[in-house]
Amino acid sequence: MDIVPTSVSDTQVLELFSEHDDYMIDFLGNDKNCYTRYSAAENIEKVWVAYLENMPIGCIAYRTQTDDTGEVKRLFIRGSHRGRGISKALLAEVKNYAKVQGCTKLFLDTRITLEPAVSLYRGFGFDITFRQGLYIQMEMNI
Repeated sequence: MDIVPTSVSDTQVLELFSEHDDYMIDFLGNDKNCYTRYSAAENIEKVWVAYLENMPIGCIAYRTQTDDTGEVKRLFIRGSHRGRGISKALLAEVKNYAKVQGCTKLFLDTRITLEPAVSLYRGFGFDITFRQGLYIQMEMNI
């Protein structure tokens, strides 16, 4: 597997973001109105794509939250490639990048009902710092 930094305007990135959005809307069912599809207004600064045999299989994005906090965005692995440690490798890329940028914390938000994601984040060192209904925010020190 290769992890490659790329641009948010890359067609493969936009395809992965669209698949992520479709997955989330399907997962949320009746709560799909709570979800916002990707737009340039997210101000994503950096994106990494995971490739296996030259095929894009997942992605992760990053943006600055505050001077000392980076935000993890849009972690997505195509279904047939989940459970292979790809998410952890992508999270490690973001963590290393944020550290080089001078961040001391990483932040993300998700839903408590995305149990595999919450377990992944907890295992990586994130803790829940805020919860409102099904929505949670998580942080980790780096």
